Amino acid sequence: MAKLEAKPRREGLKCWQKDDGSSSEISIAESSSSDTDCQPNNNTMYHTNNVEEQSIYSFPRREAVDISFKNLKYTVKTVNFSKCQIETKEILRGVSGTFASGRLTAIMGPSGAGKSTLLNVLASYVERGVSGTVKVNGKNRSANSEKFREMSAYIHQDDALRPWLKVCEAMVVAAHLKLGYKVSHEYKINLVKQILTLLGLEKRYNTFTAKLSGGQKKRLAIALELISNPPILFLDEPTTGLDSSSCTQCISLLKRLAQEGRTVICTIHQPSALLFEMFDDLYTVSQGYCIYQGTVKELVPYLSDIGLHCPNYHNPADYLIEVASGEYGTDMSKMSMIASSRKREDINEKLAVIPSEGDLDDANIGFIPPPESGGVILVETERQKIFKGSLRRNRRSSEGASVIMQFWLLFWRNVVCHRRHHYILVCRILAHTIIGALFGYLYSGVGPLATTVFGNYVYVYGTTLLIVYTGKMSVMMSFPIEMEMLKREHFNRWYKLGPYFFSIILFEIPFQMICASTYLVISYWLTGNFVEEWRFFYFMILALLATLSAQSWGFFFGATLPVKIAVFAGPVVAVLFSVFGFCNKYIDITPLFRWMWHISYYRVGFHGILNTVYGMNRKDLTCPDTAMYCHFKKSNVFLTEMMINDISMEGGIFMMSIVIVVMHMLTIGVLWVKLNKR
Repeated sequence: MAKLEAKPRREGLKCWQKDDGSSSEISIAESSSSDTDCQPNNNTMYHTNNVEEQSIYSFPRREAVDISFKNLKYTVKTVNFSKCQIETKEILRGVSGTFASGRLTAIMGPSGAGKSTLLNVLASYVERGVSGTVKVNGKNRSANSEKFREMSAYIHQDDALRPWLKVCEAMVVAAHLKLGYKVSHEYKINLVKQILTLLGLEKRYNTFTAKLSGGQKKRLAIALELISNPPILFLDEPTTGLDSSSCTQCISLLKRLAQEGRTVICTIHQPSALLFEMFDDLYTVSQGYCIYQGTVKELVPYLSDIGLHCPNYHNPADYLIEVASGEYGTDMSKMSMIASSRKREDINEKLAVIPSEGDLDDANIGFIPPPESGGVILVETERQKIFKGSLRRNRRSSEGASVIMQFWLLFWRNVVCHRRHHYILVCRILAHTIIGALFGYLYSGVGPLATTVFGNYVYVYGTTLLIVYTGKMSVMMSFPIEMEMLKREHFNRWYKLGPYFFSIILFEIPFQMICASTYLVISYWLTGNFVEEWRFFYFMILALLATLSAQSWGFFFGATLPVKIAVFAGPVVAVLFSVFGFCNKYIDITPLFRWMWHISYYRVGFHGILNTVYGMNRKDLTCPDTAMYCHFKKSNVFLTEMMINDISMEGGIFMMSIVIVVMHMLTIGVLWVKLNKR
């Protein structure tokens, strides 16, 4: 597969330029047609400051996808410490409904009603604790269905964007990952231009994502997922944290996307009257029940029919939230029964023409119906068959990047972000350099003397302790910081876990080796331990393996534990491992804890480094003329008394290498469980 794909060009991560090579700060839309057949308004047009100049871009039509669900339940188990028992809490209580293509649907409800939970279940983001059936165009959707994830995109409430990438760079990287390298670079750049123009971000393409406003970040998050043109969009409270103007722009954009035939489903808490009118359909949940499902315009008459009269000049959305919160003493279970008995007839008619048997993975999703069909899938014409064939060819030619290309893109993105956020890297190198000079000054000249053996012993212990802690703590936060972005990108099928993980460690491992080597070279030379080149070589190998072993433990703790626990547990475990290497003979260790002595990478590294300094037939140490007696003139005497003279250098190197590999494999396993066992 690698032979079929060209190596991604470096300019693929750069923004587009003018023909003369200079960067353009002018709107991309200036070179596009501005003709339109309809007048802009809140329901049909996305608002920008220059609506007249904005081109109207339409995505290629995708499959029509209707989602229906029946008797959907979601339960969680919690531990009640006061009663010392495990309790089961039901979040969704057998809800049912249908979300149609070409419609903008809002899931509303008060806080804690279960609207985000319902969205997570429908998007297949949550699988454990779910019961009931979810169907896509009448076909049963299996758990973790790959076909469904190919058709959908989930945009979380928090805009997890990489702050050190520019808008165009983030878009181009996403285009490379989603479309692969069978699609030309020019096509990707043109697609990125059109999407940014559609979302009103054409003048922000050269801006770092950290400097975007809240509304612009939300639009960029949507733009990143539109590259693959998914027919289903799930959005968790897209208006959270936005002002009224940004909210209007965001919902207008979603309305436009829905009018192009997509199934757009979003949760929203309490919209204004203007935003409320923009939605086509409404699905309201309260206390885990569905209390209304239907069109927005039918809400007020429906409430009047059941004795709930919305006051004049009162926002229907506010009134509905008041009802759902129980302010009018309404029984939610009874409202749920009424809502279930009054399903819309047009939905039933539409579902009647869709097959109801089989599974989604074996289904052939139908062609998107034209507007004049009223949303009903008609008998397929020859022209539609040809169009469907072209769609399949386009999907085959737009497969994502291969594993090798994914790794390269993610690694290059990681390098670019670290290069721009370089002060942390500079601080790490400076810290190792300064501490190396400080240690070298404090223990200056202790290496060759027989009277300063214990001073050199403390230097070696301090060195091992330093490189272990810096190796572990410097990466402890890597995955917690990246976890939200990783969850979003991995769930939306940007890349696989393996390329992402290796793109992280193959940057961190060389850089940690550079930092540790800076300290080791300076302090080793100043302390006078440099005797023979091959001893220095062994010293560096063992010290670097010790810091990389600690680093692998840091990755594991960061991926496994919550942040507050990880930053506490990591140093505690490091201390436990260090205890079994410093001034502790094996015979003095309690038998209950001797197993830790055998698996302690710290002990292996520390004893191995001491062996490179005083073992392996080193010549007699220098005894100063002022000393009356030099007990450790023969260096092997010291090693014998410390019971570390029987050291296998190759065994120590092998043991720490195994620790590094095993811990990285465990880290990958933990991340895989977190990403897939939701």
